[in-house]
Amino acid sequence: MVKKQVAVVGAGIGGLAAAMRLAASGEFDVTVYEKNEIVGGRCGRRVVDGYSFDTGPSLLLMTDVYRDLFAACGEDFDALIPLVKMEPNYGVHFADGTRLEMSSDLSKMVANLEEIEPGVCSGYLRFLEDSGRKYQIGRKKFVEKDFRKGSDFFTGENLSHLLELNALDKLYNHVSRYFKDERLRQAFSMQSMYLGISPYEAPAVYTLLAYTELVEDGLYFPKGGLYSLPTAMLQTAKKMGVRIETNSSVSKINAVNGRIQALTVNGQTIAADIVVSNADLPYTYTDLLDERPAKYEECKWKKQQFTSSAFMLYLGVTKQYPKLIHHNFFLSKDYKRNFDEIFHARVAPTDPSLYINVPNRTDPTLAPEGCDNIFVLVPIPHLTDQMTWTDTEIERFKERIYNKLEALGLDDLHGHIAVEQVVTPHDWKSQYNLKYGAAFGLSHGILQVGYFRPQNKAPHVEGLYFVGASTVPGTGVPLVCLGARLVVDRILNDLRK
Repeated sequence: MVKKQVAVVGAGIGGLAAAMRLAASGEFDVTVYEKNEIVGGRCGRRVVDGYSFDTGPSLLLMTDVYRDLFAACGEDFDALIPLVKMEPNYGVHFADGTRLEMSSDLSKMVANLEEIEPGVCSGYLRFLEDSGRKYQIGRKKFVEKDFRKGSDFFTGENLSHLLELNALDKLYNHVSRYFKDERLRQAFSMQSMYLGISPYEAPAVYTLLAYTELVEDGLYFPKGGLYSLPTAMLQTAKKMGVRIETNSSVSKINAVNGRIQALTVNGQTIAADIVVSNADLPYTYTDLLDERPAKYEECKWKKQQFTSSAFMLYLGVTKQYPKLIHHNFFLSKDYKRNFDEIFHARVAPTDPSLYINVPNRTDPTLAPEGCDNIFVLVPIPHLTDQMTWTDTEIERFKERIYNKLEALGLDDLHGHIAVEQVVTPHDWKSQYNLKYGAAFGLSHGILQVGYFRPQNKAPHVEGLYFVGASTVPGTGVPLVCLGARLVVDRILNDLRK
């Protein structure tokens, strides 16, 4: 049997997962082309002077997704990637100085919540019941479904489920039904930041994010860091015969008369029957595809909503800060204003919320003895005509973050920095080809999810498919892995027609 030649553009998590599943089917000859030196895409790694940093995702959820992926390839996920369960999951620090530990242990969690809002137990249990229902329905009926035409989506059953999911409610408002204290409303709505969207705009269904952390599976950390995941995926893909070509930049996807013919890699034309693009979907249409239908020109993407960007600091420091646990969230003193500045005014936030990750708390091998490797993530606006993030603006904002870190108790931080690396929207755009430097791709408002999200198959270019954050089902490591399964199922279905 002559196998179809499949070229995967990009070795991010989605591209690697798709390559693994394509190879597992036995029907394709698969080559992955990655423009950077290492695989993993945004789930990368930086190692400097003994300090090791994961460059993107740092929260591992929905581990059944990875077990299913590796099992489909004849591998044992747990044997390849030993996991440590987080307890507590993370600490949430509020502007008034109070702190909440989020725990998967129900008795501990209730006790922690009662210290902030006495009598909250019943509200919390109702929240868990509601968010659990959203998780089960949302995942089974929408997230893991590939809606290929309107009639697949617009059914009486689905409309009923959308009502049950409170599809038109906003996340913050929905959370407020269960918690009276403003601090708890923030603690159970801030998870929308994982998707790069505001809790005041995100659909209420995203309460399922808190549920996945607290009940369904919990929060985990792979020994060696999150980069252990793409490392294991790379090893598995190679074992199955997938060719992985790093430092291989795809500059063009060639289509003739509406059908994929080849792609241009490092200036060379390489024939392909099928292309699966793990490059961000908007970038694929506007910058890679040489024969584009008019409806997918640049103007289309200017009408789409994109996620926020992220300002990152990777800091190797020559002391330890015991105040910090592995995962830490420090919320702005004006929670709503912070999101309004990012998503509406589109200016650098005055008093930004921070996520601080210190992975050597769990795995001491990730930093020199007596030191900390600190990863700071700050949600900020993506690149716009108004907010271009000039060198001056970046330097000013960096100092704002340092001042806030020291005010939060990281005393004399400046004096103990051995390693400093900064990532801005320009880096997200240049290193990962993310449109406007939007770190999480296309947004996840109600009109950009499910059937309304760009499909995983190009509608007017035969043989072109997509996987990754900006296609279905959406952004996040587990979701792009689920998306890999959906797109490979679709490719196989098309092949057998």
